Amino acid sequence: MAAYYKNVGNTVRVIEPEPPEERKQAVKRKTAVKVRIRRAVRFVYNNDHKHKLSAATLITLTLIFAGAAGTAASYAKVSLAQQNVAALTNRLRETQSQNEALAAEVTRYGDAISIKNIAEDELGMSAPKPYQIVHINVPEENYAEYSR
Repeated sequence: MAAYYKNVGNTVRVIEPEPPEERKQAVKRKTAVKVRIRRAVRFVYNNDHKHKLSAATLITLTLIFAGAAGTAASYAKVSLAQQNVAALTNRLRETQSQNEALAAEVTRYGDAISIKNIAEDELGMSAPKPYQIVHINVPEENYAEYSR
């Protein structure tokens, strides 16, 4: 005789099929009802392949994930481009400040007279005296002499 199990809440009740004929007679006499002890039931999952996804669902999910991946990749490219723009902007500012400093220096040394005045006044330079000038006579032949 087979026994069937019914899940009720967190317990399992045993449901028996119709009793055989001799038991039916006994039931009519109103015999005492036997109570079965509830035992822990172990449910085993058998993969019956009834929960397969349709092709349209798979294609839709694939397209959604591909779109999400494409969006993430484009956001990554945009963030890298923003970082490059920020770095190039900083380099441009530095170059512009260097150009301004060099332009100020050019205006400072704009003519030969101001350069001569700065050399004489600030650096203490002067025109060479006649005894400071050394003349070297070189023959017309071009040659180099090496000494060790």
